Amino acid sequence: MASHNLQVFDQYRYGPRSVLVPGDRFRVSGGPVYVTDDGKTIPVADRGIFVFRRYCTQGAAKWIEAHRSDGSALIVLWVGKTIRSPVIPNLRRRPYRVVGKVNAATAEPGRRKSPGARKCAKS
Repeated sequence: MASHNLQVFDQYRYGPRSVLVPGDRFRVSGGPVYVTDDGKTIPVADRGIFVFRRYCTQGAAKWIEAHRSDGSALIVLWVGKTIRSPVIPNLRRRPYRVVGKVNAATAEPGRRKSPGARKCAKS
């Protein structure tokens, strides 16, 4: 088996006009699942707001290194093809998908105003 070199990039393109650069806050969907012996799938993906650090590739393996928005942990988000885990037999490494960037107004739940909230009531 040929050894592939690790390539590190400081940006990740997740759409035709969308790019993550270091320091960008973002959300993801998808992620790995565990399949039990009776066929039930259990999601084991990380959720929340992440801060982009870098994008790495090594052969066919592709992942994003990020940390939680509160700075508590470094997270490795798989973005390559779906494969079986070589270490855990029933784990399926499904890719994460970047949903989009998060700004300060949408980061906290309940902060957004609905369009009808600004209507003035006549008295």
